Amino acid sequence: MSVFRRLRQAAVASIAAAAALSAAPAAAQDFTPTEDDAVLLQLQVRTYRLLDEIRGYQTPGGGVCVDLADMIQSLDMPIRLDKKSRRATGWTFAEDRTLTVDRDSNTVQIVNNKRPLQPGELYDTPEGWCVDTDALSGWFGVSFTANVRNSVLTLESEQPLPFIEAIERKSRAARLRPAQDNDLAAYPRADQPYALWRAPSVDVVAESTYRRGDSGGGRLDRRYEIFASGEAALASFDLRLASNTKGVPQTLRVRAFRMDPEGTMLGPLRATQLVAGDVDMPSGDLAGGAGVGRGLFVSNTPLHRPTRFGSTVLRGVLPLGWDAELYRNGQLLAFQNEGLDGRYEFEVPLVYGNNDLEVVLYGPQGQVRHETQSIPVGYGAVEPGRLEYWAGVIERNRDLITFGQPPPGYRLERGWQYGAGAQYGLDSRTVVGASGHSLFYLGRRRDYAEFNLERSLGRMLLNLTASQEFGRGRAYRLDLIGDLGPIGVQAESFFVDGGYTSVLVAPLESSAHRVQFDSVVQAGRVPIPLSAGFRRTTQRDGKNVNEILARASLMLPRVSLTGFVLHRKTEGGLDEEEDPEDGTRVGLLANTRLLGLSVRGEATYRLSGPEQGFEAATVTAETSLDEHSELRLDVEHRGRSDVTEFELGYIRHFRQFSLRGSAAVDTHGAIAGSLALSFSFGRDPLGGGWRMSDEKLAQRGHAAVSVFLDENGDGRRSAGEQALEGVGVTAGQFGSSQPTDERGHTYVEGLQPYEQVLVSLDESTLPDPFLVPRGKGLVVTPRPGIATVVELAVSPTGEVEGEVVSSEERPVPGVEFELVGPDGRVAARAMSDYDGFFLFERVPYGRYRLQLSKDSELALGPAGELAAGIELGPDRTIERLGTIRLRERTVVAQARGPPSGGSP
Repeated sequence: MSVFRRLRQAAVASIAAAAALSAAPAAAQDFTPTEDDAVLLQLQVRTYRLLDEIRGYQTPGGGVCVDLADMIQSLDMPIRLDKKSRRATGWTFAEDRTLTVDRDSNTVQIVNNKRPLQPGELYDTPEGWCVDTDALSGWFGVSFTANVRNSVLTLESEQPLPFIEAIERKSRAARLRPAQDNDLAAYPRADQPYALWRAPSVDVVAESTYRRGDSGGGRLDRRYEIFASGEAALASFDLRLASNTKGVPQTLRVRAFRMDPEGTMLGPLRATQLVAGDVDMPSGDLAGGAGVGRGLFVSNTPLHRPTRFGSTVLRGVLPLGWDAELYRNGQLLAFQNEGLDGRYEFEVPLVYGNNDLEVVLYGPQGQVRHETQSIPVGYGAVEPGRLEYWAGVIERNRDLITFGQPPPGYRLERGWQYGAGAQYGLDSRTVVGASGHSLFYLGRRRDYAEFNLERSLGRMLLNLTASQEFGRGRAYRLDLIGDLGPIGVQAESFFVDGGYTSVLVAPLESSAHRVQFDSVVQAGRVPIPLSAGFRRTTQRDGKNVNEILARASLMLPRVSLTGFVLHRKTEGGLDEEEDPEDGTRVGLLANTRLLGLSVRGEATYRLSGPEQGFEAATVTAETSLDEHSELRLDVEHRGRSDVTEFELGYIRHFRQFSLRGSAAVDTHGAIAGSLALSFSFGRDPLGGGWRMSDEKLAQRGHAAVSVFLDENGDGRRSAGEQALEGVGVTAGQFGSSQPTDERGHTYVEGLQPYEQVLVSLDESTLPDPFLVPRGKGLVVTPRPGIATVVELAVSPTGEVEGEVVSSEERPVPGVEFELVGPDGRVAARAMSDYDGFFLFERVPYGRYRLQLSKDSELALGPAGELAAGIELGPDRTIERLGTIRLRERTVVAQARGPPSGGSP
């Protein structure tokens, strides 16, 4: 800040402070401060330098005193200065550390310790009370060190300071809500074109387990899984190699693909996804069925389009030993543990409005991964005049390469599956669609055609589907999703004509009707989602199956609980035997913190029916022993075999890998012990060579970030510009990094593929408060296994000042000015004070022009460019613009002041 500006502020503040607080002689004050002794200090705490300046004076003996009112205001302290009672009362940084300064009794009391004010502790000045920094350190319980030469007052504390914690909370909150606060389209992008070859990142999980049964026999199982993602021939590829329990390769799943959320592939086809190898196939609303297998798929539909009306299928990689939880709008809906095919799969019912879906993956070494997407229902239909299509062919339930025999559950329903579909937006409320499907199901080839009509009516969305199975029969279905005030409604009704059968219509079903109501009630500030539904299915043998489902959830900051009750009853039919699925089940899904433990699990219990009692229950409890190690307890109960297994594991995290050792025992006397190793490795595009990580590099996106000091202000790294060490980088809600190393390099890992994210600097970690990031960051669209290279510039700063007057030479307050960079972006804003003075502080080095803001132009008239060629750099840290003269509805060119050669 300029000397002119500082003196102006000090003079105004002095008058206000003198009027607010009466002065009285301090204890044995033998020193009267003068203007020659005056100093202005900026308060620095850790890496933060506060902008409010502290007035003070140099005292005899080389000490410094600072204005108490300024300190209270800067530190936001609950201390009251009362001019009538001539007392200062309140507390410092903690409610139990009270402070009372009484001028009449000439005493200071800290908590219960009361003593006289000592000579040299407190001085009377024109501003108010000036307290010696050493004395103030004792009063506040911290350490103050004044550096008059650099105009800095340093505060050091061993305890957390409330105002610093508040700053950091706001900084964290801002990083958690980037998509809400910022339009990412307004930020520059860090594009990374596809390459002919980029070496893949590789995730490796290996596990060896020894088991001995209750009969005494033992065996050694060895399993591993390798997942890799990279680029070849201008496309992404990934592969998964999995072994059987003998350590012999069993399946190799390979996929080559391109995903483009903006739909610029294949010219006029404007494809958003093109996949070859092991791919997924969608189903119709009635026809065919979703499937996975080796084949080819192409589509221009948005990447997160629902799989079918009213529901969507979420699939992804579930590595060896991992578990998955499903959340919809914060509500815990489902749990899945390790499967034979290395995938998780959830069919998610959607509600009207926005559906924020999140799959949380938990690894055996304590890893936690989040995969999120948002699906709108009711207002996200196909745009009018837009045609969306998909087409694919797969060999169902076959991986691209299989070694030997696949697992038993993996051998069912094989054969080639074909499908294609399209939908067209007639208007903003109506969508029509058609699709064809052919697949091998229940021992025979089945061919289908399907037609859809979707229409929105107010807060309701209707869908009518008709499907023909050639040579067998027809099926019709009506779906409804909407809101009735605060209650969400989902309903469906279908019936079969003839022998129609598909993966979505069971062979015995002739009709089905379902209705479900969802709502959220508030218990104080706690939201409680409630759901109740009824389904009646009529089978072709005359039986009627009635099902009633009720579900309630509790969502707290550290607790997610979902309980359900399902009652099923079969009526009619010629077969009088009780259906084994009939009865009443209750279940609970939980994820919570309890006694310092992270606990999650699920349990189902049969209250009535053929087999009462626990069906299954799993519980996992984890706790951190220190920053790098954890304990994990898994308990699993299997009701049919009446076996409960207990497994205790110890996990140790290293920077490059994780180790897990565990021991297990069950209630039948079997024992087991296992050792697992998990690590990832990939290319280092910044430093060259390879790097290892405990993170899953192949399954997620990551950014390789280089941070440097942009000394010439051009926004690019030039020769000789130094790297910045110790700077933190953030990226969206779940991305963060270790501080940059001595080369200025760091990695942000765990980014959601194909979801745009803003990679930016954590300004609080910059080594100098007069350094600022150059821009708000760069937008990255991560691709799995590939590190997007990002360069972030940090710029030194300067100041631009001037004053604005009217045609009568009177100061004009309240005029807002903008500094605009060469890219047309507003770099800084400032408003003129009561005396017409305006000041831009902490402006990054570079070239700018001055203009009025839009609001000021509305009031004063168009002004155009007020000043050009404003340049800040190492040789010019202050730019004085002189006087800006305004006339009615026009602006006269300003006159520049003399150039400045640096900071005063």
